[in-house]
Formats: sequence, C-alpha cells, structure tokens
Amino acid sequence: SFHARIFGAQRYHLVASPGYIKKFGKPEFPAQLNDHKCLVYRGSSGPNRWLFREPAGSWTHYPITGLLTSNNAESLLTSALSGMGMVLFPDWLIGDSLKKGDLVRLMEGFEAAINTEPQHIAAIYPNARHPPLNVRAVIDYFVEVYGTPLYWQFD
Repeated sequence: SFHARIFGAQRYHLVASPGYIKKFGKPEFPAQLNDHKCLVYRGSSGPNRWLFREPAGSWTHYPITGLLTSNNAESLLTSALSGMGMVLFPDWLIGDSLKKGDLVRLMEGFEAAINTEPQHIAAIYPNARHPPLNVRAVIDYFVEVYGTPLYWQFD
C-alpha cells in the first residue's frame, strides 16, 4: 500500500498560438472543433479523448480527427506554438507558454479534460508509520517549489 501527498489538481486547457487564431479564428463551442486543425496526443492506450463541459455540467466526449497525432508531447507543443493547430494539454506543460502569450486559451467558458475523473499532481511513496527523512525532504522540497497555488496555474 502507498501514501500520496497531493500538491494540486492537474487542469487541461485547449490552446492555440495567436498566429493560428489570426488565420483560422477561435472555436466558441466544442461542436466547432472538427472545423479546426487539432493536434492530438496519443498515449499507450490510444489517442486522448477530448472532453468538455460547462461549469458543473456533465462531461461530453467530442471525437476529434487530428491533423497530427503523436506520442511525443514536445513535438505537439512545438507544432501548436508554430501555428499548426490547437492542442489540449495539462497546465503544467503549457503554463509558461500561456504566461508569455505564445499560446492562448480557447473556449474559456468550458472546462476541458481527457478523463472524467479528477487528476492530481502528487508524490506517491510506500506506506510507513514514519516515512524516511529523505522521502519527507523531497516532498517538502516539491511543496516549496510548486507553491500554493501551483506556480504554473493562474486564472
């Protein structure tokens, strides 16, 4: 059995570069996604599902035909930054690009996800009555570095 120290929730955002938006416009609703160029991450269990909901609503899956599908997040991020299309990524991966204005959030009236269950950033360690000092030191380090709220999150 394991213990977990949760640092915060992982949030997903649909984003595109200002160049993409200037050329192709912004989708306002999930039903418009197939009219746009989508860049889709494909993990070991297949392409990520793009789920959207209005605040406090139910999640709805919107099947996406990807212009580019890859299992390499960096290549998809580079493609999005260069204006090739929109990508649905976690905040920790795109936070710096959002802060710099290299990427812009889309459909801000909707929450986005790849899974209907909440996802968290956490340290997971073996169950022990008194965790070793080195485990506690690493967790304390990440608590300090990540901050509250997590340093890459902003609204």
